[in-house]
Amino acid sequence: MKNNRFYLLLFLAFCLISSLSAQEEIVEISSISEFRHFAPQALILEDPEHQYQVEEVLNDPKLDSLFFTSKAEIPYMDFTRSTYWMKLEVENSSIEELHYYIELVRPLTNLVKLYVFDENDLLIKEHIAGDDFTFCTREYEHRKFIFSQEFPPASKRTLIVQATSDGEILKLPIKFWDVNAFTQFASQENFFVGLYYGLFILVIILFSLFGFALRENLYVYFVAYVFSLAIFQFSLDGLAFQYFWRGLPWLGNHAILIFAATSMLGMYLYVRQFLGFKDDFPRYNKGYNVFIILLVISLIVSFTEGILYAYTFPFLNGLSFLAVLYILLGIRLKAKKEKKVEVPILLAFVALTLSSILFILCNVDIIHSEFLASNALKFGSGTEVIFLSIAMAGRYRQTQIDKISAQKEAVKRLEEINELKNQQTEKLEKEVEERTREIKLKNVQLSTQNKEIINSINYAQRLQDAILPTDADLDAALPDASILFKPKDIVSGDFYWMVETAEKVYFAVADCTGHGVPGAMVSVLGYNSLNRCIQEFKLNTAGEILDKLRSLVIETFTSEKIKVSDGMDIALCIWDKKSELQFAGAFNPIYLIKNGELEEIKGDKQPIGYFEKTSPFNTNTLKVEKEDSIVIFSDGFADQFGGPNGKKYKYSNFKKLLVKLTNEPPASWREKMDKELTEWKGDEEQIDDICVLRVKF
Repeated sequence: MKNNRFYLLLFLAFCLISSLSAQEEIVEISSISEFRHFAPQALILEDPEHQYQVEEVLNDPKLDSLFFTSKAEIPYMDFTRSTYWMKLEVENSSIEELHYYIELVRPLTNLVKLYVFDENDLLIKEHIAGDDFTFCTREYEHRKFIFSQEFPPASKRTLIVQATSDGEILKLPIKFWDVNAFTQFASQENFFVGLYYGLFILVIILFSLFGFALRENLYVYFVAYVFSLAIFQFSLDGLAFQYFWRGLPWLGNHAILIFAATSMLGMYLYVRQFLGFKDDFPRYNKGYNVFIILLVISLIVSFTEGILYAYTFPFLNGLSFLAVLYILLGIRLKAKKEKKVEVPILLAFVALTLSSILFILCNVDIIHSEFLASNALKFGSGTEVIFLSIAMAGRYRQTQIDKISAQKEAVKRLEEINELKNQQTEKLEKEVEERTREIKLKNVQLSTQNKEIINSINYAQRLQDAILPTDADLDAALPDASILFKPKDIVSGDFYWMVETAEKVYFAVADCTGHGVPGAMVSVLGYNSLNRCIQEFKLNTAGEILDKLRSLVIETFTSEKIKVSDGMDIALCIWDKKSELQFAGAFNPIYLIKNGELEEIKGDKQPIGYFEKTSPFNTNTLKVEKEDSIVIFSDGFADQFGGPNGKKYKYSNFKKLLVKLTNEPPASWREKMDKELTEWKGDEEQIDDICVLRVKF
């Protein structure tokens, strides 16, 4: 029996505690003159699984034991993804209808709902807002969540607040504003907020101009940091969602993380460049690299959703505090090494550190100050930007001083150089006069010598022309013979040769080593040696003629003092004046054009001249019929540069041209070949001697 009494008393005590924990306080609202916080009078319920409905929160006894209260005017729920409910009983005991603005949660909250129930627990109004909706859906267009609500005279209302965050800090104020007081406060607040962001705009514009003028990365990093910091603060205040991306809820939710990471990256790059940590403190700079890698990872995660995204909020807050402390350590190392402190930089980050500490202490409810919670970071970042601007202005001033000093030094050096130059000029003028007289004398001598040389070469041309077969000789000995002969210089290293006997016609096109005078000398040797092969040695086989020609050239160019490797490439033909044609070639081929088709008969791969591995030249026998054509040539035409891209003409195009012109009479054939070469060459220089001989049977 005693045990039963004990358990009964224990049960009654539990019920009493439960009823006390869920006991609601009815708040009188008729005496508000400006504003008043009612969060300390509200019951708060955490809903981590997002499972409760508003009706359950309103009057389900099972939840009474789960409610708790907070003494803070703005309850702080830390970084969370839970839904939080708040329940508040209010009463208007006056005889007038009251109209208030109700301020709930903080900007950047994903979802906030305000349910208003009457005395009979009937829902009479539902307000919905949050960053998950476009900004234009808010019933009062303000950066904060403001709801307009009327309270009839002598009435009671139950207010249920539902708030959900995606991992950011969740604060739960319930602040009643007198309409006129709120309007006046908003006007004053906008003025000071405008001054704050005006400072950022001024700094961005001013140092953008400096950076454009000096073209230094330091100014780019600084402007990028200040710009990102401004957008971060603008997002933190809810202004970015109000003015920049009203219709983009996703960006409204993610902007604070994106620009927090971006601004910290800009800060690190700027400070490292300004204080020269990369060059002066390589080991310390490695820590910078670690922070930068972590910030880049955070920036990437800030574009995602889910648990990892939620954890990025506390991670980035802690990382930013450590980053500022690390920068202060770097400033100390710099001051210790250079025996000098960068005072503006130091004050900037001390201010940022102190403001961050105040902001964190306010957020965790150690310091109870709504003003500091809302404005600590503004004071710190504004002070930081001011001192950093002073530091940058000092750097700019020092740059200008250095530039002026460098200009003065340059002017001094220029004056010294000019003086030295004047002295040298006087000396040089005398030397120039003397040299000019010598040059004029040399020019006269060179002009005379050059004229004599040109006259000698022109005479050599007449001699070379004299030994070459004439057009009349070719026409008399060969049917429809056409020759295109264009020396690169006055005299040519290419030559064509012909000898006619009673039964046969011997003819060839040769390309001697080099061009100009050296090539012409070799061509004379080759021409005379070919004549000897026919007239002196009585040779009548193409291969034997080339074998003998090679021995004569080698014999001529070989002596005890020197061995000359010059020689020639040649295509040699013997026509029996009927249908048989012999051909032998040293590197050079012969083209046979029959019925519009071109056949190439290649020569031996050895020159007329000294060669390591020599063998007897082969004799090829060709049957030629009426309307057949043969072409022998040097490589000058196919190797000529020109055309739209300055490339070689190439043998493929050369073959097509010969087939195309195969039925042209001699004069027309030579004219069209020359025209094609001229048009292809254009403004390019002729690179080699050119010789093409066609015979049409």
